[in-house]
Amino acid sequence: MGVGTGRIRRLLHRPSLAQKISLIFAVFFFISAIRRLIDADIYDPYHYAEFVIPLLLLTLALFDNFLIRFLQAGSLLVLGLLLIHTNANPSDISSFVLISVALAAAYKMRLFGRHVRTAFLVIVGVTVVLSVVSGRMHGFSPMQRVNIVNFILAYMALQYVIFEEETISLTKERDTLSRHANELRPFATLGTNTAGLVHDFKGDVAGLYALASIERLSDNAEIADRIQTYAGRLNTRVEAILDIATAADRVEPEEINVAELLRNVVYYFVEINRDLKHKVTISLDAPDALYYTGRRNALMVILENVIKNSIEATEGIAARAVTIEATPVSDDAGSETLEITVRHNGRHLPPEALDRDALDVRRSTYFRRGKSTKPGGTGLGMLNTIRALEILDATMVMKNLPTGGVESRISLAGNKTKR
Repeated sequence: MGVGTGRIRRLLHRPSLAQKISLIFAVFFFISAIRRLIDADIYDPYHYAEFVIPLLLLTLALFDNFLIRFLQAGSLLVLGLLLIHTNANPSDISSFVLISVALAAAYKMRLFGRHVRTAFLVIVGVTVVLSVVSGRMHGFSPMQRVNIVNFILAYMALQYVIFEEETISLTKERDTLSRHANELRPFATLGTNTAGLVHDFKGDVAGLYALASIERLSDNAEIADRIQTYAGRLNTRVEAILDIATAADRVEPEEINVAELLRNVVYYFVEINRDLKHKVTISLDAPDALYYTGRRNALMVILENVIKNSIEATEGIAARAVTIEATPVSDDAGSETLEITVRHNGRHLPPEALDRDALDVRRSTYFRRGKSTKPGGTGLGMLNTIRALEILDATMVMKNLPTGGVESRISLAGNKTKR
C-alpha cells in the first residue's frame, strides 16, 4: 500500500521522461477510444476493449526502469517502421515523426550508451532502405522516392545536430568547470590560519604531557593518568583537524592510513557539528593497518563529498544512519584494490540518474552544472569528485538500496594497498 502510494506521489510530482511518455500516450489512446465509441453506429464490445490500452499505459507510468524505457522507445520505432511499410501515400510523414520521437526518447533516456552515432546511423539507414523498398512496392515514382529519402536524411540530420549540440555544449561546460576545480580544494574550508592555530594547540598538548610526567614523578599516578588521557584525546582531535586543514596542499603521492583518514573526516563532519552529533549514527569499519598510496588532496575531496552528501540525504529520516567500510580486495592476478563503501538510509537517486541499476560516476552524463540529487544543489561537488577520481584513476559506482538509501562504492585500483 505504501509503495503504491509512493509511486503515485512521485508520478504526480516528479515524473521521469519515461513516465511522461506513458502518460501522453495514455491520454492519446483514451481520447481515441472515446471518439470511436461516440462515432460507432452499432454496439461493438471491441470499442470498450480499446480502453484497456490507456489503462495499461497508466499502469506502466507508475514504473521507470531500463526495461520500460527500452519498450517505449522500441515500440515507437517498430510502429514507425511498420507505418512506412504499410503507407501508400507518399505525402504522409507520420511514420518518420514517430521514428524521430523514438530516437529523441532513446537519446534522452541514454539507451544508446556511448554508441549514439552508430545507433543513429543504423536506424536512419534501415529507415531509408525500407522507405525505398516500400515506395517501390506501393508504386511511388522514382522522384517521389528520392523526395522521401531527401526528407528523411535532412530531418534526421537536423535532429542529430540539435541533440549533439546540446551534448557538445554540456561537455565544454564540464571541461571548463573541471579546469576551475583543478586545485581540488576540499569542502572543509577551515581558514588559512588553521594550521598555525593547530600547531599552537599542539604546544599546549605537549605542556599537558609534561605536566602528567611531573605528577607521575610526584607519585600522583591517578592525576597523571587523567591528565595524560585528556591530553591524548585533545591530541587526537588536533591531529584530525590538522589533517583536514592541510589536505588541500598535499598533492604528492604519499602513504595514507585509510582508517585514520576516515576517522578524521567523520570527526570533522559529525563530532564537531552540534546539529549532527546526536542525530546521525556513523558506523566505521576499516582495518587499522590498511594503507593506500596516492594524492591525499584528491582522496579527501572524494570522501568529503560522498560522506557529506550521504549525511544530507538522510535529512528527514527518523533514524539517520551512514555506514563506511574500507576493504582490500584481491583479484586472480594477486593485485589488490582498495574499496571504500559508503551507505546511507536516506533518499534514493532519481531514476533518470541510473543506467540500468547503477550509476558509474565517471562515465555518466547525469552530473553536470545545475544537476544535483539534492534540492538546491549545483552539481559542482560531484564535478570536483569526478576530477579527483580521474586523477587517482579510480572508479565510483552508486546504486539505490532495496531498503532505502544509496550505496557508493569507490574502487582505488592498482597495487596500492597493504596490510
